[in-house]
Amino acid sequence: MTKNLSRIILTSLTIFFISQVPLFATHAQDTNSYQNIISNPVLENQPIDLLLFLSPQYGHDTEIHTAINAYFAAVKNDLHWTCQIIQIEQENNNYEYIDYLTETYHQKDDIKACLMVGEDLNTPLAGDCNYMEQPSSVPWSTTNSYETSDQGIICKPYTVDICISLLYPTHELSYETKKADLISAFTKFSTQRHPLITNPIQVLESSDLNTYSKQLYQQISTYGTLTYIEDATEQDISTSSADPYTAFFVHGHSSPAGTDVNAQQKIGWFTADTLDDLNTPLFGADGCYAGGWWSNQQDNNLLDSSIDATCYGSKIFTNTNLQVMALGLLSQNGFSTPVSFIENVFPELLQGKTLAEAMIGDTCTGDTIIVGDPTFHFTI
Repeated sequence: MTKNLSRIILTSLTIFFISQVPLFATHAQDTNSYQNIISNPVLENQPIDLLLFLSPQYGHDTEIHTAINAYFAAVKNDLHWTCQIIQIEQENNNYEYIDYLTETYHQKDDIKACLMVGEDLNTPLAGDCNYMEQPSSVPWSTTNSYETSDQGIICKPYTVDICISLLYPTHELSYETKKADLISAFTKFSTQRHPLITNPIQVLESSDLNTYSKQLYQQISTYGTLTYIEDATEQDISTSSADPYTAFFVHGHSSPAGTDVNAQQKIGWFTADTLDDLNTPLFGADGCYAGGWWSNQQDNNLLDSSIDATCYGSKIFTNTNLQVMALGLLSQNGFSTPVSFIENVFPELLQGKTLAEAMIGDTCTGDTIIVGDPTFHFTI
């Protein structure tokens, strides 16, 4: 985990597009304000599996809609899932509306996933430390599930109801670049639907943090060929990035721009830029703030815009092979029951479940950020 943690502030998830919101809203207020907004005869008669929230800046771009609809068609053909765009207009760009929609559809259809398409600005804050900020990924059903620890306010373990994934072009980029990034990502999600479990699973891990996690990662060998390197060097990183993998994980002290996979500093720094050429459909960075970005960290309890486009989350747009990323505390241990991505989710992925289905029903601590396609799955 990142050392010298100054403060962690966890908020509820469900909104990714607004700048100032109340932390919690009552459902009575939501119902009174929004119960008539979502009347749609088609949706009322057809259960929804995937909701895609599209933020206002992209909502009326026909080319983005075309790319999303092609993705929906591919998901429908592949998984028989029904998908729906929720286009957020500026006047409804607020906590209560998105929270109400998410909860309403979940209660009505037991939706499996929400894909939030926005950007890295005006996003609910999960935590900040030393100019690193991270968005929240705590589902609406866990509102108020927090407790105090030596590190600040943390989320209690909870059962995942919905897989929430993010698709955020970096705020500093031009609109045309962000648009091209989104279209490219949806095209990739549409056309690369059936990755096989034929290549090794690579793990690079620092001995500084692997007291519990080393065993967890090595258990992956039950499901496929595992290549495990403890205290990897720069040469190990360079050699590893030349081969194709089923999945690739790095674990160590992290920042938004990389992970230290060696107990000795400056010996094995895995940079986010290494992802540009990595040949894997699934990548995981196991460490604090791997799912965030660098910012000026204003003391405002809100996420500030990124000041550096080089962060793990941005690589979903620059790597042509990458379908999905899991970023955060992927192998956290110390609880009486399994609560980590590596223990609970990854084995089910390797047995053919979609990422969303592998996450639903599992217990987690709310630290993992999912970036990319929530319908990702391996073909067995």
